[in-house]
Amino acid sequence: MEAGIIVIDVPESTPPEEASRVLNAPGESYFLVQVLPVSGGHRAYLRRYKQTLPTKAETAKAAGAAVDDVTALSVVRANSGKPVRVIVDALAAAGIKRGRQWVSDQLTAICAEDGREDQALAILKDCPEEWPPSEVVECLRYRARIKRTVAWVRQKREEQRAVVRADKS
Repeated sequence: MEAGIIVIDVPESTPPEEASRVLNAPGESYFLVQVLPVSGGHRAYLRRYKQTLPTKAETAKAAGAAVDDVTALSVVRANSGKPVRVIVDALAAAGIKRGRQWVSDQLTAICAEDGREDQALAILKDCPEEWPPSEVVECLRYRARIKRTVAWVRQKREEQRAVVRADKS
């Protein structure tokens, strides 16, 4: 047996459940390469998955991405009252590439951290359904000084519609 390869002999009289247990014994780090018939049973060859350490460049890139995420979130938090395009421009000025969708998702998550979700949902229910999401956001902002995004309004309205559809069916 050479390093990284396991040979398992399975006798012909072995029940299928036992054969499966024996072949899976090496764990998930091995995969079945070949099964050959031998006298009195079968011989299975299993090989270890290639497990190499990341290169220095991959490690540095991963560390840089983690630092960029932390920096990007701090920029988003510092500018949470500003429009998404302004935040994207601020991130670009800091040398961090993030798109409008990423910024919008982070704003939605940050806004929900204020602990006023129930109050925001109550105001959303009071707003007429025909109001566009941007007007609902303004209503939240001026009526209760609650910051929410247009994406949050769309998501919550869709959830409300799903509940109504489920009740009617």
